[in-house]
Amino acid sequence: CNVTMGHFDFSLKEEFSWEDFCSTFRSHKEGWEDLHDNSRQLLEKLDLSAIYPHCVSKDFSTDAPPMGPLTVHDYHDTFLDEIITFWSKASPALLAMSELWLRLFAAALAPICIAYMLWILLGSSSSSPSMSPEVGGKHSENRADKFVAGGRKIHITVTSVLSLFSALVLATDMWYVHHYGSQYGISLLLASSVLAAFLAFRHRLLVVSICLIATLGLTFYLCVDVSNAVVQFGGNDLPHSVSEGLYYDTRNTFISKVGSKWPIENRTYSAETGATPWTPTGDSRTGIPFLVNFWPDLELTRVWLPTVDDEAVRLEISFPVSGHDFKKPLYVILHGLSGGSQEEYIKDFVHRVNGDGSTAVIMIARGLMDTPTKGWNVFHGARTSDIDSTAKALRRAVPQQQTLVGAGFSMGAIILANYVARSGKDCALDTAVVVSGLLDARLQYFNDRAKRLWQPMLTITLRDEIIMGKVAERYRQRLGKKQMVELMRATHITGLDKHAVVTYNGYRDVMHYYAEMSAMGDFTDKNPGRIANVSIPLLVVHALDDPLITWKAVVDNEGPRHPSNLVQTGSGNLMILLTKAGGHIGWPLGLNPSERKWEWMSNLIKSFATTLHAIKQEEA
Repeated sequence: CNVTMGHFDFSLKEEFSWEDFCSTFRSHKEGWEDLHDNSRQLLEKLDLSAIYPHCVSKDFSTDAPPMGPLTVHDYHDTFLDEIITFWSKASPALLAMSELWLRLFAAALAPICIAYMLWILLGSSSSSPSMSPEVGGKHSENRADKFVAGGRKIHITVTSVLSLFSALVLATDMWYVHHYGSQYGISLLLASSVLAAFLAFRHRLLVVSICLIATLGLTFYLCVDVSNAVVQFGGNDLPHSVSEGLYYDTRNTFISKVGSKWPIENRTYSAETGATPWTPTGDSRTGIPFLVNFWPDLELTRVWLPTVDDEAVRLEISFPVSGHDFKKPLYVILHGLSGGSQEEYIKDFVHRVNGDGSTAVIMIARGLMDTPTKGWNVFHGARTSDIDSTAKALRRAVPQQQTLVGAGFSMGAIILANYVARSGKDCALDTAVVVSGLLDARLQYFNDRAKRLWQPMLTITLRDEIIMGKVAERYRQRLGKKQMVELMRATHITGLDKHAVVTYNGYRDVMHYYAEMSAMGDFTDKNPGRIANVSIPLLVVHALDDPLITWKAVVDNEGPRHPSNLVQTGSGNLMILLTKAGGHIGWPLGLNPSERKWEWMSNLIKSFATTLHAIKQEEA
């Protein structure tokens, strides 16, 4: 265990030590002396310590195993079992990365390769005999000519194969069809297939012939529904009856004011508003920002909030340079599944709200980052009691007229929306904005594309760093031997939930867990359930091309889940903003996205909050 000043390294290679962890704390008000008077005043009103509560009481008694990695590796019977587990962990992630990179570059590869194939085809018909790739002619006996012809065959083969598979992606991938329409991909696939057939015949390229047949077979398999005699490029999960835009219930007077006064340019993502033009799908709009966007570390004041079940969550507070302003919106932030306050998109948002003079409070999900858990109640996505305690603590510490804004991202958005729906009139927030989350996780169960392409990498992080790295012995004691093996071999988040999280936390099955996790987990066509209990303005922001969380987990093409109908449930406090493009925690801007980072997403939340705050002040 590696101890540093005020922090604890949870890259555990041995049993966790409470003594070492508690030794990192210095005082109940550590770091407060350099803060602005208003900032210290807020901290005093919060009345929370900078020291982990159990380090003060010295009460570490629990029947739960200590934190740390496994001490007994008894879930494998043979060396072959270990090999299978290793392969199950490594291969899906490698395959996912390979396929994902192909899909990311398909838009550029397909037209470039087709142009090059056409150039080869036209050029070879007029080339000199000595440079002809035909190896049976009189000049082919020359060794140098054979080498040139062989090398030419290789690069023709590579070009043809890349062209075929890239065009196949453009014609069948739902998000390329969503962006370009079906005709563009079909045209490229036809052109690629014809050119590949000519080149394979002329140069006797067996590999190209095999790949051509495979491409045509895959196209038929992916696009032709034989039983219904339907040909559909892009699949049947496209949002064909859902338009981008802001949906809200005009019968709710306050919500209608917010919707009408919120500037359209602040909630529109398009080429006209600066959307990055060279990221055509949700995959690229998701991946590129995380690869190129970086922010300086935040200056944070850390305090610990005791929870209702004898645990504690850490609140990390970032004050503006001018100190806390009791008249401006105060933001409480819920981060993503494997993140924390050092996630780049969190830093982006905090830097921007601090720049506007507002304070940001980041609630670190229990047991994540470098925070411990004392007992059995480790993190899971259906727990809303921690954000309830956080929101109520902040509500008590600030004036009633100060707008308390919840902002959730990805998993944090799921938890926040669930809290707002479950708490009803007891919700301690004034408004909430949930970005790239979901309302009904039961629909996410069927998101096979995300399971194959994105979740294998996330699964490795969650399993190895959070479960096996920190609370492995607790899971081993509650799971059977078979379930431990399934946990180690899970290839996607749903598998991890099904074989580990569900059993550990006592849910009946994964659908029960997902229902409890969701703001619309009890929604039916006849009864909207708890989403009708939303008592504050709840803004749901989702890109229709989100590759990690399907848009169908938020809205549907028809029926009561259609956004125009869904926003009318209950008192009409639900607002839904859908963008045609954006990805997952993405929405990049400009030719160089690293310059503006997550500006669109951060400014959207700020502009919504300030618009609502201004209306609230006017009415007061």
